[in-house]
Amino acid sequence: MPKLKCVCSYVINLSEIPSPNQYLIISDVEMDRYVGEIDIENLYLAMKVVAHCQNCGRLHVFYEGFDKEPVVYKIDS
Repeated sequence: MPKLKCVCSYVINLSEIPSPNQYLIISDVEMDRYVGEIDIENLYLAMKVVAHCQNCGRLHVFYEGFDKEPVVYKIDS
């Protein structure tokens, strides 16, 4: 998925590698499973992708991969 259209109509470019608009998150519990491991590929697969809209600040979180629609979070203030 090289590009993602935000709710605000801004196009988030994810094609650049590494992408300044893409973040990776992992739960603390999930991270504990990788303590002592150096297998970066397995760690990467366990992470969720977050796309940040530079225009409005919304976060698009892909909890179930790119095959499903992201959950979009809007900043309150």
